[in-house]
Amino acid sequence: MIKFSKILAIFALCCFASTAYAYKWNIDDDHSEIRFEVRHIHTTVSGQFADFKGDIFFNPDNLDQSKFNFTIKVKSVNTHNGKRDNHLRSKDFFNSEKYPEMAFNSSKITHIKDNRYSLEGMMKIKDVTKNMNFEFLFFDPQLHPFDKKKWVAGFKTVFVIPRLDFKVGNGKFLKMGVVGKDVSVEISIEALRKK
Repeated sequence: MIKFSKILAIFALCCFASTAYAYKWNIDDDHSEIRFEVRHIHTTVSGQFADFKGDIFFNPDNLDQSKFNFTIKVKSVNTHNGKRDNHLRSKDFFNSEKYPEMAFNSSKITHIKDNRYSLEGMMKIKDVTKNMNFEFLFFDPQLHPFDKKKWVAGFKTVFVIPRLDFKVGNGKFLKMGVVGKDVSVEISIEALRKK
């Protein structure tokens, strides 16, 4: 026969588990970046998207309620070359007038090991939406050095987007050997929440 104290312990554990929720984290825009790299003949061109927003709800103890949703303004592309940036915004690549935003909405998060997690969701670029799966690192929250009333956590991921799958280009520049087909993306986020 199970002792009454054990029943209480099990009940308390169930209640605690049910009250765990995903914390809302606010992106620190000044210390977060979306960067990319792509081959250009014999070199690598790098750039970033400066204008992006994201909703982050994350708790390692409640991955079912955790989620990442991002939107990126295509016109904010910056490779430190105005002529090239305008070309990327044109119909040859992103066609930013017709498709002003890219978006990612997560559907599943699973723990891999230590601070490594797997993230699955739908990526939309132009008029193409595809399921993607990649890994990210979660850096445990610590009190912000300049504001002890806030926690600061970190998120980082590196993955590859086959740009032609999303109609970013038609393959002409790939055949010419000018622009590579794969774009390496690195997202590095510092996020804050109140203590």
